[in-house]
Amino acid sequence: MNKNTIPVYIINMKDSKTRMQRVREQLEELAIPYTRIDAVVGRELTEAEINACYDPILNKQLHHRNLTVGEIGCYLSHRKVFTMMVEQGIEKSLILEDDIVIKQHLQECIDIAQQSSGWDVIKIADDEDVTPAASKELSEQVNLISYNRVPNRTMGYFISLEAAKKMLSRDRFYRPVDVDFQFYRDFDITICGLTPNAIEVCPQLGVDENSDIAKQNRGAHSNHSTFLRNLKYRWALKQRRKSVSYDIQQFQIEK
Repeated sequence: MNKNTIPVYIINMKDSKTRMQRVREQLEELAIPYTRIDAVVGRELTEAEINACYDPILNKQLHHRNLTVGEIGCYLSHRKVFTMMVEQGIEKSLILEDDIVIKQHLQECIDIAQQSSGWDVIKIADDEDVTPAASKELSEQVNLISYNRVPNRTMGYFISLEAAKKMLSRDRFYRPVDVDFQFYRDFDITICGLTPNAIEVCPQLGVDENSDIAKQNRGAHSNHSTFLRNLKYRWALKQRRKSVSYDIQQFQIEK
């Protein structure tokens, strides 16, 4: 089956041509069409543009460190796709970053997401090897899982239109986009996953020093934090992990 009715978006900075070529070759080998999304370059944002989207007060209150310009640009890049979904009425999409290795069963994951309902966000990447809270076999190759601890990174995930609307509900953000997904209850969305991972981080490009975010930050990562600020954030994250991110019985596949 190769319907590919779910659009696939690749977030890629205009100067990262080699990264885009690597992803293009992998997707073309699988005959999966895609659309490139021009990533927002954080270091090119003006102070006014940053102030319009980033809330430093709530960041200090609810996150353990200040966001970098690279992280702000990354969040705006994902929001660009969310906004496009809302404006065009796109019911589901697959969002990929460009520092990835794509596995052969990605097409099966696309088919499952296309044929299913009852979900908000489906992660297909996890470089932390998080233990599932619950699991359900969907096919001989793919399992549906839920989480107590939602993995970080946003290098590969499906998102529904309703979830995209909810992720845009705040005019200004104050945490990185992957951390906001970990605080999914703040947006009244659910998070599930498909395993094994269809997307994995590229060993060369995924390391911190080679990330586009690090390059945008020009080698400086924000560590403006305190012991109490860290403690408050870790406590909030721990409280989130007392609940399950998704009831896998809600996942319905059309026959």
